[in-house]
Amino acid sequence: MQKTKSSLKILHRIYFGFDGKPDPYLGYLETWKKELPEFEIRHWNVTNLPVEACHFSKMMYELRDHAFLSDYFRWWVLREHGGIYLDADIEIVNGNIFRGLVEELEASEKHHSFIGVDNKAGGWYTGHSMATRANSPLANFMCQVYEGLGPVSLWRRKIFYFMSPQLTSLYFAHHGHNVDGMGTTPHLETPVIQHGVKIYPQEYFSPLTPVMRNNKGGFEIDAYTENTSICHHFSCSWHDADSPYLQGRDVNLLMLDEKVKLAGSSVSNKDRPKFLRVMSQIFALIGQIPEKLQEIIKKA
Repeated sequence: MQKTKSSLKILHRIYFGFDGKPDPYLGYLETWKKELPEFEIRHWNVTNLPVEACHFSKMMYELRDHAFLSDYFRWWVLREHGGIYLDADIEIVNGNIFRGLVEELEASEKHHSFIGVDNKAGGWYTGHSMATRANSPLANFMCQVYEGLGPVSLWRRKIFYFMSPQLTSLYFAHHGHNVDGMGTTPHLETPVIQHGVKIYPQEYFSPLTPVMRNNKGGFEIDAYTENTSICHHFSCSWHDADSPYLQGRDVNLLMLDEKVKLAGSSVSNKDRPKFLRVMSQIFALIGQIPEKLQEIIKKA
C-alpha cells in the first residue's frame, strides 16, 4: 500500500432537514469545532449531492427518507473526497485522541480506513462514524453495494441486514473475515487491522448501547473509558414517531458527561482512572422527563 500525504482532516456532515424543523444537533456540532478546530467541516444536503446517482438514492430522496439516503451518501462523500464521516448526533469527547487516530491513518502503509465496533458482544460496525482515503477499497465497495440494490431498496426498513452496520459487515465477509459470523468482529479488546481497515473496540466511538426496559427505550453507558474519543448518541431519527426511543428526545440530546452524571456517576472525563472499563448504568429515555429525572437522581 502506497503511503499518502493527503490530509484526511475533513469532517463530513450530512443533514437533509426534510421536515423543515430546526437542526436539533447543533450542540454536538459545536464539539466538533471546539475539539478539532483545525479540521475542515463540510456540510452536505440535497443542494450539493447527486440525489439521482443511483436507484437507491433516487428512491430514498423521493420517499424523503433522510436516514437511508445518508447511508449511501456517507460512503459517496468518502469515496469522492476522503476524510471522516460522522452522524450529526455524534459528540467529540476527546479531540486529542481522535486526532491521533486520523494522523495515524494519514501516515499508515498498513490501513486505508478505520471504523469502530458499535457493540462489543455483537461486533457490528459503526455505521455512524468511519474514516477513509478517497477511492479506498472500503468506500468503493460500499458504494457498489448501495448502487447495486436496485428495486429491492424498497425493503430497506423491512430487512434487518439492510441497516448500515450490517451492510458494512459485507466488506469483511467478502474478504473472508469471520464469514460464519457475517463479517463481524465480536468481543474485540484491542484495535486490529482487517483487509486494510483498522477496527477499533466499542469504547473508542460507541460508549452507549441501546436497551429496552419496561417497554421504554434507553441507553446503557457500558464502554466509556479513557480511550473514548467520540460518542454516538443514538437519536434514532429514522424511527417512526411512536418509537419508544423517541419518547425522551430532550434527555437524549444531552452531552455524554451530563448523561453520566444523571446516571449517578461522579467520575468525570478528566479524572477517569485508566482501569475504568464498564459503567453499567442505565440511562433511560423517558416521556415525563422532569419527574423521572428527580427519581433517577434520588436513587443514584
